[in-house]
Amino acid sequence: MIFALDLTPRQAARAIEQALRARVSLAIELRSSSGEVLEGALAGREGHLLLVDLAAPGLSRPLLSLVGVCCDVWLQMQTQRYLFTSAVLDVAEQPGPRLYLSTPEVVQLLNRRRFERTNATVASQVRIWPAGQATATFGLLKNISASGLACTLAGFDLDEVLLLGDCVRVQFELAGFDELFELPAAVCNKSLGRDSQELTVGLEFSVASGDEVSQHTLERLRASLCELMNDSLSSDGEA
Repeated sequence: MIFALDLTPRQAARAIEQALRARVSLAIELRSSSGEVLEGALAGREGHLLLVDLAAPGLSRPLLSLVGVCCDVWLQMQTQRYLFTSAVLDVAEQPGPRLYLSTPEVVQLLNRRRFERTNATVASQVRIWPAGQATATFGLLKNISASGLACTLAGFDLDEVLLLGDCVRVQFELAGFDELFELPAAVCNKSLGRDSQELTVGLEFSVASGDEVSQHTLERLRASLCELMNDSLSSDGEA
C-alpha cells in the first residue's frame, strides 16, 4: 500500500540525520522554467545548510544562477522514499560543484513498500454508501493517506452512480489492524479501466467541524498511520 504523510518535526530531523550518515543520493528538481533535474549526494551539514555534491557531467547553466532557486528533493533510504522542498542558498565551484540547501521544516514519507507487500496478499475491503442509498458498494483499498484513499470497484454501472463531487460514506480496515474506520468523504477523482470492468475511485475525507464522531475516527486513523511510520523509521534506524 502506498500513502503520503508529513513527518513530525522529530521524525523529519531523524530522517535527515539518517540520510546524512548514509550520504544518500538525491534527485533535485528545480522549480524554474527549465524544470531541470540534478543528481547528487548528501555530503554533510554546515549549521542549517545541507551540503550536496552534484554528480557529473554537470549543469546546463552557470552554477551561480541556481542561488535563490526553490527545488523539490527526492531521496531513497532502504525501502522508504522521502520528499522535501528546499532552496539553494549558496553554491561552490571547487573542488567540485556543490549546492548549499536550506534544511527543510517538513519532510514527507511517500511510500512504505513493506506495508505495500502485506496488502498485496491481504486485501482490505472497502464499503461505500452513496448519498441517499442504504445499500453499500464493495471494493478493495488501493492506497491511503491521512486525507483520503483510493479504491477499486467492479462494474461499469458504478461510473454513472458515483459522480465527481458526490458525498459518500466509506468504511474500511487497515491491514494489520483490527479497527474498523467509517468516515464521510467526497468523490474527488475516478478512472474507468480499459475493459470497463474496474473503476478506480479517489475519495477525500470530508469531516464537518461539528461531527465529533467522525473527527475522533479521523484522529484514530491518523494515529494508526503514524504508528506505521514510527515502526518504519525505528527499523531504518536499527538497520
